[in-house]
Amino acid sequence: MKKSKVLGANEEYVQQTMKYGRTDALLAFSIFVVMLFLFGLMGTVFGYLVNKFRITETSIFYATGIISLILIALVFLLCFIRKQEFTTIGFGKTYAIKSLCMGIMLFIIVIASKGIIPVVSGSGIQTDIGLIAMKTIYFLVFVAFMEEIIIRGYIGTRLYGYFRNKGLSIIIVGLMFSIEHIPFQLMFTQMNLLEYIIMNRHYLIGLTIFHFLLQWLYSKYNSIIAPTIFHFIWDFIKWFVIS
Repeated sequence: MKKSKVLGANEEYVQQTMKYGRTDALLAFSIFVVMLFLFGLMGTVFGYLVNKFRITETSIFYATGIISLILIALVFLLCFIRKQEFTTIGFGKTYAIKSLCMGIMLFIIVIASKGIIPVVSGSGIQTDIGLIAMKTIYFLVFVAFMEEIIIRGYIGTRLYGYFRNKGLSIIIVGLMFSIEHIPFQLMFTQMNLLEYIIMNRHYLIGLTIFHFLLQWLYSKYNSIIAPTIFHFIWDFIKWFVIS
């Protein structure tokens, strides 16, 4: 059993993932393909519209929201079809408080290191209250929550349970997390795939490493709370603080 506890996965997480088989793994890969398709489609549409019309923050918000909510709904639907409880995608109660406390602690650390210190050093901040509110929902629900429930909550747990080599499963999901960010930009910019990967290699590698931290937060508490909070504030603060 100890060999299954990769990245500090707790006993509840390990026991829960042991029941996943080939069907669950195939469904995990299937939802990932759907995710790539929808993001690629959105990139194609945006790429076309940007040459015809002016794309506003509001239109980006609604378009991303629709895609994200479709994907979130699909995860819940698959759980319902497979008769799997929502605890299997990170909504467990056992370690929820600990996960929340960890998330709050990381929230404060990111705010201090990526927000307060840069601002004190002379960086600016976003001041449009309406835009800040919209971006809060965008980064919290349409980005952080959506990616955590799909990548760590659904795909990560199913592949962790299916693969005998747990370390390999985490690496594979990390690569999937990185690849997931490619279709939109690729279709939006109409770049060559190899060219895009070469130009953004450090960013893509960084995403894979970021996954390891998010996976640790998820499997340590078998909860979506801490990784969602950390994921949200990490993305939000990079937008909020103007260098």
